[in-house]
Amino acid sequence: MKDRVSLPLWLDHLIFDELGAKYCRSNSDMTVIDWDKNDVLNYLGTYFPRSYAEAYCIFSEFFSKWPNWFCNKTEMSVFDFGCGTGGEIIGLLDAINNYCPNIKTANIIAFDGNMHALRLYERIFKESKCYLRFEAKTRIVPLEIEDFYDLSVLLSVLHCGFDIIMTFKAICEFVSIDRFEKNNPYTHIIKNFVPKLKNDGVILLDDVTTYNKVSQEWLPNMMDAGLSVIPGYQTIMRNDGYNQTFMVQHSNIEIDVSKVAWRIIQKQN
Repeated sequence: MKDRVSLPLWLDHLIFDELGAKYCRSNSDMTVIDWDKNDVLNYLGTYFPRSYAEAYCIFSEFFSKWPNWFCNKTEMSVFDFGCGTGGEIIGLLDAINNYCPNIKTANIIAFDGNMHALRLYERIFKESKCYLRFEAKTRIVPLEIEDFYDLSVLLSVLHCGFDIIMTFKAICEFVSIDRFEKNNPYTHIIKNFVPKLKNDGVILLDDVTTYNKVSQEWLPNMMDAGLSVIPGYQTIMRNDGYNQTFMVQHSNIEIDVSKVAWRIIQKQN
């Protein structure tokens, strides 16, 4: 699998020169929902490039391994849970651009609870359309998930029949703030997304690999434990070992390293 990319020049210029993103590495538990504009600009310069690299590399491998998966489709429907500033969305769009020649339209629903992040995402998405050979559309869903009820509200407005559902470095936030009354957030969130897939649809779950002080567990272990009790799905791709290292180059650092655990799951027929 390709595990090293450079941020496209247009994207590098946009986020760092025009939008004022700052590279500011932090290994602390993230609660992006509560961040202000300056925090989000630090996130844009640090985690956006990493999520772009992870999504581009993982989906490139997925589309290469199963070239017939979307060969009969001309339209793709995507839902991103906790999109933040949208690094993984742009990475996915670039992978589609390079590996899915039949796709003519991509419809993206982007959910997040931070309006500063969503405004930046909308600006970046608008610019990205100039570099795609297919039409891309997006709709944002601004909602903060406080409890089970808020998640049920989100689910009620989502249609069924997504080709791809993805979540990048988002579920770890719900672990850190203990939103679901000691329930494993990986179980509770993912089991509600499985029914939203098409029969051949997939979920990509990507998260950090740190030790979480609230749950007192390593997140990859918590992820696997949470997924193991969800019926009706199978893991079709995953990182080898405990995590996978991805590297991204951009104007603020020669090589930035991201270590994540990821799983691609599919509904069982």
